[in-house]
Amino acid sequence: MAGRSLRIAVAAACAGLVLPWLVTASPAGASQAGASQAGASPAGGGGGCSAGAHTLASPGSLLYPETGNGGYTSLHTLVHLVYNATTNKFLPGNRVALTERATQCLTSFSLDFERTSANTSAGPDMTVSSVSVNGVPARFSFVQPTYPGDPNGQNDPNPAAHEASESNPVGGPNHNPLPPACTPELPNTDATADSMNGTQCPANKLVITPPTRIRGGAPFTVTVNYTGRPGVHNDGDGTTEGWFRASDGGFVTTEPVASEDWMPLNDYPTAKPSYDFSDTVTAGRTVVANGELVSVRHHPASPEFPGGSVTWNWHAGMPVASYLVEDSVGNYSLTSRVVNGIRFYQAQDLSISAAQRTKNLAIMDMQPDITAFESQFNGPFPFASNGIIIGTPDASFDEEMEGMIAFAGGQIDTDTLYHENMHQWWGDNVSEGGYRMTFYKEGLATLAEFFYAARLAENAAGGPSTAKGRAAFQASLVKQFNQIYGSGTDFWTTAPSNPIPYSLFDTSNTYNRPGAAYIALRQILGPARFDAALRQLQRAYGGSSITEPELEAVFHRWLPVHSSACQERLSQFFKQWFDTAYPAGGGVNRPTITGPGLAGSGFYAAGGTCA
Repeated sequence: MAGRSLRIAVAAACAGLVLPWLVTASPAGASQAGASQAGASPAGGGGGCSAGAHTLASPGSLLYPETGNGGYTSLHTLVHLVYNATTNKFLPGNRVALTERATQCLTSFSLDFERTSANTSAGPDMTVSSVSVNGVPARFSFVQPTYPGDPNGQNDPNPAAHEASESNPVGGPNHNPLPPACTPELPNTDATADSMNGTQCPANKLVITPPTRIRGGAPFTVTVNYTGRPGVHNDGDGTTEGWFRASDGGFVTTEPVASEDWMPLNDYPTAKPSYDFSDTVTAGRTVVANGELVSVRHHPASPEFPGGSVTWNWHAGMPVASYLVEDSVGNYSLTSRVVNGIRFYQAQDLSISAAQRTKNLAIMDMQPDITAFESQFNGPFPFASNGIIIGTPDASFDEEMEGMIAFAGGQIDTDTLYHENMHQWWGDNVSEGGYRMTFYKEGLATLAEFFYAARLAENAAGGPSTAKGRAAFQASLVKQFNQIYGSGTDFWTTAPSNPIPYSLFDTSNTYNRPGAAYIALRQILGPARFDAALRQLQRAYGGSSITEPELEAVFHRWLPVHSSACQERLSQFFKQWFDTAYPAGGGVNRPTITGPGLAGSGFYAAGGTCA
C-alpha cells in the first residue's frame, strides 16, 4: 500500500475456454467436494477436542486482535460470486467454499465476516443463509470476539471482555482494565484514536459447529452461502477499505482487514490459501481477480439476470494473503501480453476519460520494465502473472493486490507503481507475520521509490553501464537518507514495530523510517550482499510469512564482518530503527547507528571493525 493519502478491451471477447484443472462451482445448495468424514465422531466434548481459537493475535495485541482464527490451516478458497452490478447485490447462489486442514480435533471453528456495519451508507449489509461442512449442513452463529488470552474463554459473559480500544488496557468511560478485544471502527479521519475506546465489539465472528467433530490433520471444506450488499470497513484511523461501490459494479481494495466485508474468510496476513474465482455477474461486466484468466462464459436471460449474465473464471495457484484478494466487477477494458515469460494484465474502468486512460496506459506499459528492474535486487518475479487495475472510486489508498495492483481514483503514477510492484515480493510473496510487521514490507516498497529516484539520476548521468551513472545512483540514495535522517518534530516518536491502529499507516513510522533503515542496511552490508540477503529471504520465506527475528537473522548472516561486536552492533541497529520510540524533536532523539557514507555515526570503526 502506498499510504492512506493516495488514492478495468476484453469487452467480453473470449468465450468458452475451460481448463480441466479449474475448480467448478456447483449449483446453489449442492454439496461441495470435501474431506472424508472417516474417523469423525459426534460433535461435542471429549476426546481432546475443543473449539478453534477465535483469533490469531497474541495476548495484549492492539492491532486488530479480533482477526484470524485458529485450529486449522487455510489451503484453498473457491469464490463463487453471483453479483448484480446494477443493484450492487450478491444474489442467491453466491457462496465461498474454503478448504482447510485441521491442526487439532475441532468441535467448532470460526471465520471472520463483517455482515453489517455502523456505516449504513457504504458498509456491508449481508445475510448468511446456510453453512455446510463437507456438504453436510452445519450450525452457525455470530459472536463477539473476546480479548486474546482471556482466561474465561471465548464466550466470556463479562461485557468488558468484548470491548474495543486502541490502547491496553481498554480504559474508556468505564475505565475498563482489560485488554482490547478489537480495534474500534472510527467513523471518519477527524475522530481521535481514543474516541471509541470502551465501545462494544461487533459480532463479526462466524462460528461454525459441524455435525461431527473434525479430527486433527483432516482436510475439510466449509461452504458459506450468503446474499446482500458488500461494503467497506471503517478502520482504526478513520479511513475505509473493502468493496467500494462504482457506477458499474464494485472496486476492491482491502488492506488491512476488509476482505471480510465482502466474503467470509480467515482474515489474517499469515492465512494464505490459493484461490479460484468463478463469478457470475451482469452481462457486459468484466471481472478482474488474482492470478490468470481461464475462461469467460455467456449465459442467456434468467430471472436473476433479465439481460443475461457472464461467468468469469480466474485461477490463482499461489498462496494469497487475506488482504490481497482482488475481485472487482465493472465496465473494465482488459488486455494482456506476455513479457519475459510473465503475463501482464491491464484493466481500466471505461468511465475514465479517454485522455486520462491514455495517460494511464503510458505508465501501465512500464510495468514489465519495472518488474525486470526490481528483479535485479529481489530475484526472479515470484508469480506467473502481474497486472494493474484502475478503478474510479476515491478509495483511501492504492494497494498491492497480489499480481493485480489496484489503483483508485481513475489514475496511476509512476512512483507509486514502483512501490506497489515491489510489494509483489515483499508483503505478497513474503507476507508479514502479523500487523506489527507492516513496516517491514512497506519499508521495502518505499525503498523501491528511492531506487526509482536513483535510477532517474543514474540514467541522467550516463546510465548503469557508466561509472558516473552508478555514482549518481549511489549519491541519490545517500541524499534521500540524509534528508529523512534530518527529520525532527514527531517523526521518530512511534516505533515502526509497535504502532497503534491510528498510526499503522503513518508515513514516518511505517514508510519513510524503515525505508531509510534499508538504505543504511545496504550501506552496512554492501549492495551485493544486501541483494543476496533479499534473494535468500525470497527463497526461504516465499509463499509464506516472516517474523521480525527471522528477517533480521538473514541480514545478520550477510554481514561482511562476523565478529561478535559487529553482530551486536547490527542488533542494536535494528532495535534503534525498528523497535524504539524516541522523544519528539529529532537530533539526539533518533537512531544513532546509521551506515558508511551516511549522516550519523556510521557503523564501522577504523579498519572496518565494530570496536
